[in-house]
Amino acid sequence: MNEQKNSSVWVQVAALSVALLMYTTSMTTPALGEIAKAFPDAAPETIKLLSTIPSLMMVFFALVSGKLTQYISIKKIITIAMILMFVGGIPSAFIGDLQFMIAMRFVFGAGYGLVFPMASAVIADLFTGQQQNKLMGFRSAVGAAAGVVFQMMGGILAAYNWRFSFLGFLLVIPIALLIWFKLPDTGVKKSEKVDQSGTTEKKVTPITYILALVCLLINIVQFSFMTNIAMVIQADGLGNAAQAATVLTVFTGAAFVLGLMFGNVTKLLKQFTASFAVMTVGLAFVVLIFANSMTMLIIGAVIFGMGFGTFNPAITIAVAKSAAKPKYAAVAISIYVSATGIGQFISPYVLKFLRQTLNLTATRADWQIAAATLISGSIISMVLVGMYSRKTDEIKQVV
Repeated sequence: MNEQKNSSVWVQVAALSVALLMYTTSMTTPALGEIAKAFPDAAPETIKLLSTIPSLMMVFFALVSGKLTQYISIKKIITIAMILMFVGGIPSAFIGDLQFMIAMRFVFGAGYGLVFPMASAVIADLFTGQQQNKLMGFRSAVGAAAGVVFQMMGGILAAYNWRFSFLGFLLVIPIALLIWFKLPDTGVKKSEKVDQSGTTEKKVTPITYILALVCLLINIVQFSFMTNIAMVIQADGLGNAAQAATVLTVFTGAAFVLGLMFGNVTKLLKQFTASFAVMTVGLAFVVLIFANSMTMLIIGAVIFGMGFGTFNPAITIAVAKSAAKPKYAAVAISIYVSATGIGQFISPYVLKFLRQTLNLTATRADWQIAAATLISGSIISMVLVGMYSRKTDEIKQVV
């Protein structure tokens, strides 16, 4: 059965198409600047809720998603998620009240939280070995390609009227049809009893929680690129929603290319892949800090996309492998995704606290914090990984 799954092109396409759903939230990101202009009395943090609420909901519903795999199949979870995303996305195109849009983002976010870990879990469930690694890289590439389409479409629509950007959620319909007809239903991942006392087997390991914490911290600073780019462009007079969409599209385009190249990148960088990716993102923020033109912003976005496109599949594979057993990869991924969502949601508030504490007043102060944090963190990570690798090699030689 597994061989048939692995050999079916349509199954692979359907599995990868789940990643498209993760990037539908980027449809409205380029419109944040225009929405802020439409609601001038709203605080910037309130406008940013339209971007961060899905991340908040991801915190809870990613964990729900992992738990649900013990009761219903991955395919059914994805189906429920798609319905919630459609219902939570479309109405805001017709009703322009800010409070209503925020409420709808909670509904959309519930579906977003359910589907996010499943985009990786479905690959871990259906494929193994090198094919799994290749498809995990392709997952990032496909998602990035979707981001290009969604962001450009959102920016173009928002340039006419910011409400139109929400119409992009109609794209959920063809994605849903492909998944319903071509994705196999692999059933429920039930826990197994290990002794007569009723204790169930362990699903994840301490490494799972360590990786989740690292991703939480990284996303606090990394997410400032997505939430701030439209407002920075607007504040510095570099363009409007369409230009913000261009920068975000370039970022996702670079992530797409690196996703396709992920297999070769890991062969070159080996255990340092994730650390090098974080360093690359940090350097991207340095470029963005000093960018005084669209050209420089685009260069920064390219570098950012290269780092992001490498880090995402690297950390996802590491998290999946940290599960106590392969069948619990979805549970491990749901914990990691939840931590990522926490980092993204609290990002504006933590960065605001840090700005005030450090007395930073520049428009791009958040990016200054991000650059310093990511570069220093990546250096520390490389040192620790190097020490661990040497120790492991010494143990192997003794044995």
